[in-house]
Amino acid sequence: MTSDKGPIDFLIVGAMKAGTTTLYRDLITHPDIAMPEQKEPETLVRFTSLDDIRRDYRDLFANAPHGSIRGEASTAYTKLPVYPGVAERARALSNGKLRIVYIRRNPLERIISHYKHERQHRRIDMPISHALREVPELIDFSRYDWQIAPWKACFGEENVLEIDLEVYAADRAGMAKKVVAHLGADPARLPAPDSRLVANSAREMKRIDNPLLDRFVRSVFYQRSIKPAVPRPWREATRRTILPSVPEIDIELSDHDRAFIASELAREKPAAA
Repeated sequence: MTSDKGPIDFLIVGAMKAGTTTLYRDLITHPDIAMPEQKEPETLVRFTSLDDIRRDYRDLFANAPHGSIRGEASTAYTKLPVYPGVAERARALSNGKLRIVYIRRNPLERIISHYKHERQHRRIDMPISHALREVPELIDFSRYDWQIAPWKACFGEENVLEIDLEVYAADRAGMAKKVVAHLGADPARLPAPDSRLVANSAREMKRIDNPLLDRFVRSVFYQRSIKPAVPRPWREATRRTILPSVPEIDIELSDHDRAFIASELAREKPAAA
């Protein structure tokens, strides 16, 4: 399949802490699908100029096989109100011709996982009860109907595939094939998923404590020039051997917190929902 729509053919747009990395790892094994080693390039939020976006995608997919189905997975694309206008830029870039995948998760579990992520990476230092009221993104990113609404408006509901992490985890091979079919590739050519790799599970979570090293590993230079040159199995082995595990945090939501989350999610649902 050759794209005449623009520099990309599809986007996995989130949600954060809802299985996008596991889905990404499954899709990159398909011989006809090209996804960058930089899992979350965030091109559509790092740039607003269409020329800059096209230039960045050309760089990102410079080594993609001819005729491959090209796409990327950035959870920032469904992080309203932090990053507005992303779907609209994607539509302008592609003339409204993209396949979109949105993977969601039980909203309470996603919120807890999001909070743990921020605590483990030292970006939040307060109890979850306080964070729910002081850090609006914790709840906003679980407003799934609101987050995906711009993508449906820009690309049509028929081009937006919504899946639940719980359903994906229960039938990973079958759901991965459903996603592949939605993207226009042959599901029969998708290898069986490696069940040992479940991204962001407790045993998989690692952290770089050195700020300079962390900044380097997150840099575009490392992600696009060095990372692709190192075979993935070597990178995984090194990561597991050298990097310290992220300490697990036990979180319990009180009934009061659960009621607060439910009221907040219900109060600001989109009018069309």
